[in-house]
Amino acid sequence: MSAAFEVSPDDPHGVAEAIRQAAEGATVHVVRDGRAIADIVPAHPAPQTAAERDERGRAIERRMAERFGGPTLADFQRIYDSQGWGWPGDDAVRRTHLAADAS
Repeated sequence: MSAAFEVSPDDPHGVAEAIRQAAEGATVHVVRDGRAIADIVPAHPAPQTAAERDERGRAIERRMAERFGGPTLADFQRIYDSQGWGWPGDDAVRRTHLAADAS
């Protein structure tokens, strides 16, 4: 995985440098007021294994849950019910999905 850099969207020279770095394979986090608001990523990233793709997906899911809150087991159960699927159980869902504890 490439190194990550941060740039402000208010810095045109920094954004230009970020695009250049992304063209060379780096990932650049666009940050405003200390918060990541976007990523500039390589257009053609190196091929990834299935495990690397899964881990990237889990990392995105964790970041979104930290930022906005994650779905609870009750949320997942409503989805299963709405699709007419049998509930596989809490442990099975937790193995494949990031589930927040209801508080």
